[in-house]
Amino acid sequence: MRARRAAARRAPAPRDALAGGMSMKAALRWVGGFESALANVLLVALTVLLVVQILNRYIFNTSFVWLEEIARISFVWLIYFSAASAVKDDRHIRVEVADLFVPPAGIRVMTLVADALVIGFDLVVVWLGILLVYSTIQYGDVTPVTDIPMGVIYAVIPVCFALMAYRVLGFNIAHWRSGRPDHADRASFET
Repeated sequence: MRARRAAARRAPAPRDALAGGMSMKAALRWVGGFESALANVLLVALTVLLVVQILNRYIFNTSFVWLEEIARISFVWLIYFSAASAVKDDRHIRVEVADLFVPPAGIRVMTLVADALVIGFDLVVVWLGILLVYSTIQYGDVTPVTDIPMGVIYAVIPVCFALMAYRVLGFNIAHWRSGRPDHADRASFET
């Protein structure tokens, strides 16, 4: 019994385990929950900021310049994290009329081609986003009022598009392994 426990303690971690002992699937679930929660927090923050700005402007005849800048940044981050969350939940717009006329094998090929184009686009945006972040950090660009580095603001672009590309790739691998051409279970990829 002691030998078995000692061997279990020395056993290597599973291949999909991360450095902290969390599996890749658990890490992806955490990231998915985090991005959804962040999108919700940004939506609430954006709403509160805009209500405060409207009240200040029309009731007190004053406004906070920094508030508008933070609201704009929140809106941009909200859009990108919501887009990544929509990919995770398979909520993006897709034209499915061809599914009525094309056999399942054709649907699989069309899905693969369309998703390959999406992945290619996502990876191009990731690369260009990294270049944008690098150049804004290199030149020291900051926001005019709050002095937030623009690289921090633009970092949302490569992060969210990388998440989208990874998820679309994972959906396709899962679908080709299962032999199912439909998109009905895309959200189950990370669960």
